Amino acid sequence: MLRKAAPALAIATMLTLTACGGSASGDSASADGVKTGKGVSDSEINLAILTDYSGPLAQPATSGSIGLEIKLDQVNAAGGICGRQLVLHKMDTKYDPQVTTQQYRAIANKVVMIPQLIGTSSLMAVKDSIAKDDLPTFSASLNTAALKLEDVAIYTPPFEVELINGLVWAAQKAGASATNPLKVAVVAPADEYGTGYADSVKFAAEQIPGVEVVASPTYSPADNDFTAQATELKNSGATVVILANTMAQTAGLVGQSAQLGYSPQWIGYSGAWNAALAKPLAGLTDNFYVSASYGALNDDVQGIKDMNAALAQYAPNEKPSNFQVAGWLSGTATAAVLEKACENKDLTREGVLAAMQDLDIDFGGILPTVNLGTGDSIVSYQSRMNTVNAEGLLIPTTDWAETDQARAWGEANGF
Repeated sequence: MLRKAAPALAIATMLTLTACGGSASGDSASADGVKTGKGVSDSEINLAILTDYSGPLAQPATSGSIGLEIKLDQVNAAGGICGRQLVLHKMDTKYDPQVTTQQYRAIANKVVMIPQLIGTSSLMAVKDSIAKDDLPTFSASLNTAALKLEDVAIYTPPFEVELINGLVWAAQKAGASATNPLKVAVVAPADEYGTGYADSVKFAAEQIPGVEVVASPTYSPADNDFTAQATELKNSGATVVILANTMAQTAGLVGQSAQLGYSPQWIGYSGAWNAALAKPLAGLTDNFYVSASYGALNDDVQGIKDMNAALAQYAPNEKPSNFQVAGWLSGTATAAVLEKACENKDLTREGVLAAMQDLDIDFGGILPTVNLGTGDSIVSYQSRMNTVNAEGLLIPTTDWAETDQARAWGEANGF
């Protein structure tokens, strides 16, 4: 949710201060007539990424960071934004809320925006500080909980939409009906966000004749043994399992289930898969699908072409990963926002937040164009289904589509 307009009294106060030669926020006009504040000088626009470089999600999170970095490198090579170079401060949260808080405090006063913040728990740890500091932030945790936070926005459809669309596709593929029932299970973390994921799947299941959720095992982020969850899934008789977990749990869940002789159709959302899983799960992904709200490395669209060119130029030794695509999207969204703020001649935090309002963002075909709105609504209900190849890369099997069940869920929850 992007920050609402300041009350009239507050505006009057700021105008009075300005008239007296002062500023309520310390903002000032630069030599080129662009209003600047924290994190912005005549030559630089400072940004921060808070992500997991050395914790349990280090591999995919680092890939996402690289996608963001190469997009910013490309922008800088073209002259930057408003004649200023984009400088990225990389902060390692270790996927730990306490560390995230420390890293946020260390960098908050030095930047104008956070273009990528990884992890729902990390985001929630600093949400109040983000609101207090009026610090524009793009959440890389595509959870609808982020839509309710002040000064935070999501530039793609959220995980819940991916999960619901994945379930609808599976039901259609199986021909589910009252006379041809389909048993489904959903795996999610044992916290309020996991409960939200599972509830979205259950909501959709109730809208589809013949679909029944027969099990919903949970896990803790510290879990390494998934025997109990795999056993519950097998005993439930579910032929489709919806994975609302991170990629850190996918190998254990699928691998342990295989050891028990259980091989359902697996459907993960975008956060449940990474190309690095291909090797440990070799031979076990023939019936594995990913419901994703953004495109893949093999897509023949301009956005992917641009990303691959930037990857070859600025990070040639990096192995391809779809999390790089996610990072590229955050960079694309950030550049679009800053360009708009530049057009408005206001690169303060307030100016960046204003630029985010009702902004159309073209991702070059990697996903359909979205409008950020006011930051408190779902930007799109479209996703598509993918298989994974031997290298772990996503291969699309459907076109972009939205489902009535996803939109009904969004409306029921005020999005």
